[in-house]
Amino acid sequence: MSAVTTAVGRVAQHNYPVLPANAKAMFNGSAEAPSQTQREGEVLQLARKLTSPTDTTPSQSPFEHNEGGPLDPNGDDFSARRWATSFYNARYCSEGTPSSRAAGVAFRNLSVGGIGTPTDFQSSVGNSVLKFPALFGRGQSKVAILQDVAGLVLPGEQLCVLGPPGSGCSTLLKTIAGETHGLLVDPASNINYHGITAKEMATKFRGEAIYTAEVDNHFPELTVGDTLYFAALARTPQRLPHGISRDTYAAHLRDVTMAMFGISHTRNTRVGNDFIRGVSGGERKRVTIAEAALSYAPLQCWDNSTRGLDSANAVEFCRTLRTQCDVFGSTAFVAIYQSPEAAYNLFDKVTVLYEGRQIYFGRTEKAQSYFEALGFECPESQTSPDFLTSMTSSAERRIRPGFENRTPRTSEDFARCWRESHERQQLVADIEAYWTQHPFQGADAQHFALARRTEKSSSQREASPYTLSYWGQVKLCMWREVLKLKNDPSILLIMLMNNFFEALILASIFYNLTPTTLPSTTEVLSFS
Repeated sequence: MSAVTTAVGRVAQHNYPVLPANAKAMFNGSAEAPSQTQREGEVLQLARKLTSPTDTTPSQSPFEHNEGGPLDPNGDDFSARRWATSFYNARYCSEGTPSSRAAGVAFRNLSVGGIGTPTDFQSSVGNSVLKFPALFGRGQSKVAILQDVAGLVLPGEQLCVLGPPGSGCSTLLKTIAGETHGLLVDPASNINYHGITAKEMATKFRGEAIYTAEVDNHFPELTVGDTLYFAALARTPQRLPHGISRDTYAAHLRDVTMAMFGISHTRNTRVGNDFIRGVSGGERKRVTIAEAALSYAPLQCWDNSTRGLDSANAVEFCRTLRTQCDVFGSTAFVAIYQSPEAAYNLFDKVTVLYEGRQIYFGRTEKAQSYFEALGFECPESQTSPDFLTSMTSSAERRIRPGFENRTPRTSEDFARCWRESHERQQLVADIEAYWTQHPFQGADAQHFALARRTEKSSSQREASPYTLSYWGQVKLCMWREVLKLKNDPSILLIMLMNNFFEALILASIFYNLTPTTLPSTTEVLSFS
């Protein structure tokens, strides 16, 4: 099943209108058959355009008063897909507004390493001298994390990254998102973000490719509503649809996102942490996901973001990402452990990593058959993602009868089979075609820069990755600090009390001193 068939199948699954009979000529205006990469991108774009006639009328605005309707985030009949389609029409299809930004990514020869030492020890006063050679690079060696990884993820697609801990899943996501601090990316590695270089994406367009770690980091004093409102206001564009205010826009997005992830009831509850009472662990995880989703970044990397969530919430998280990808054309990389079958079926492509080596990349529906052709079998009670992950464990994978001496055993064997496979050759051809259609500094890169420029403040410089102006950021951060002090004034009160008593102690030094530097009469007589 090709990518085009999968996209059309998704259109039928969600009751989208049927593609016209002359869809072939609609790709490029001619009767010539386009390339596979172009077909995938055009069909996905066409599927997103065809959602508006069925989901909502063009006159409906998500910001209007729709109490109790499918566009009301506080109503029982709220529909995330219908709201997303209505928001897309209002935000990106209004007059004079450039269309949404697309950021598919192709990478090849991707090799990433790090610097480490063979042994390490706990620092103390006695052995601190032993760490001096490390300051000059002595005793350190390069550690290979990823080796020759390739892939192609088009706008509107989701990639599932599978692999056991230590296989390089987090490193792959960090590298794609530009979070390469502490990592050494091989100069021969090539990454193409729809015509944008990796350097430009990490500097000029920083924030358009985001990385969400599995650790929840929040200000525990703030409530869930204030945390998400800050995130929405920080990414509010300069030009807003229907003349609404910035506060109304940010508050509406906050309410919608909370409704999507089922945390509307925690709006006035503190986020909390290990020391401050707040929401539960699963709810805090959903706050982290909602905060990152409010950025509406065209390229999103999620590193085990379903940890701490039950199966139903994990599937709902993947379904929300599916809605963003279908409607907004976002691209998602998701590293997920113990994925449910229902969540796995929402992904378009999957890659499997084994000790830093890539052993598969392709359509999700073809992954299981690829490994079965190598001589492995999937038990009836095992899900597809668990079967793919079991390929990285000699104790879990099961070999079909008659293939005992022909199946790969080590990560090198699996990587060699993948490099020699027909699927790998097709992937290389698709990457080459993508590179030709989206060259660096081409029309796609210029359109991306134009769409990003229209969202930024008029007083913000063109090369800045921030949406708000400098003073806008200062005002927003000061508002957040005031809320932190208001919600938890204990730190401020303790500091004031400490400063008060320290002032009394220091002032007592000068108590009853003479007003001049002349010695007292007693001191003069004793000196005489």
